[in-house]
Amino acid sequence: MEEIKTIASDELLAQQLSNRDWDKFWVRLMGRCAWILRKRYNVKWSDAELKDFSRDIVSEIINKIFIEKKRKWNVDSYPNFEDFIVSAIDSHINNTLKKSKTEIEVGNDDFLFNKNGEFAPSIEQIIIGKELKEQIFEELQSSGATDDELLIFECLADGIEKPDEIRSAIGLSEEEFHNSWRRFKRKREVIKQKLAANGY
Repeated sequence: MEEIKTIASDELLAQQLSNRDWDKFWVRLMGRCAWILRKRYNVKWSDAELKDFSRDIVSEIINKIFIEKKRKWNVDSYPNFEDFIVSAIDSHINNTLKKSKTEIEVGNDDFLFNKNGEFAPSIEQIIIGKELKEQIFEELQSSGATDDELLIFECLADGIEKPDEIRSAIGLSEEEFHNSWRRFKRKREVIKQKLAANGY
């Protein structure tokens, strides 16, 4: 027998709109969104990027619940409205990140590096997991990557994208870094193929 869901009425939704301090609630929701992104998805975005993404997510969920009425509040599952909206935000983050991954054009020769020699899109935008990171690391080792090249990959995987910042992080001279960076870029096919094989 199919379970009957109790969906919140328009009157109950209206009460949530009128009986809540939305300035404070909005800040709490954005904080929750940022926490999920950092802790669960391990994103390395700047504070500004994190704030913008969180604001967009919260705005979209509020719109889906109160304006479009596409996101239904199942009162049986979530008697507390705040629990419901946090769950909706969590789900929307997951769907948004998955969608952003499917839109990456893997077949493009410039997939891994932009015209400035920086990683594009950045690995943290792709949201690779620990297991995939380790697999790529092993593939790079098998392809003959040096310790310096592996350190460059580690930096990129940790969200350090700009060559100057990477060089500083691993403590190489400009000449040493230039040579290692050039060799690393030649191995981008290894990373592209591994990401493509994992649906990125």
